[in-house]
Amino acid sequence: MIAKCFPYYITVNFEAFILCYTGEYLSSKGENIGWTVYNSNWYELSIYEIRALLLLILRSQKPLTLTVGKFINLSLETFANMLKASASYVSVLYAME
Repeated sequence: MIAKCFPYYITVNFEAFILCYTGEYLSSKGENIGWTVYNSNWYELSIYEIRALLLLILRSQKPLTLTVGKFINLSLETFANMLKASASYVSVLYAME
């Protein structure tokens, strides 16, 4: 029984890992946007461009996250929790046999 389900289990977990890794990557890159703009040569730009950069810095203070239907954030922590939960469900199902 396990041999039949194992490829499916690996495939589903790999797909979930890809989605969670993408969410983690987006969050980490979003955190660096404000610092990158601040460390640029913004003082050499025109007033219009400086105002646009200020709006960009303000927006970068709100974290970027991918969510599943505004229900849960996709991150590596979420993936680890999902693996722990699925392992505990499997152990309970095997204990019931």
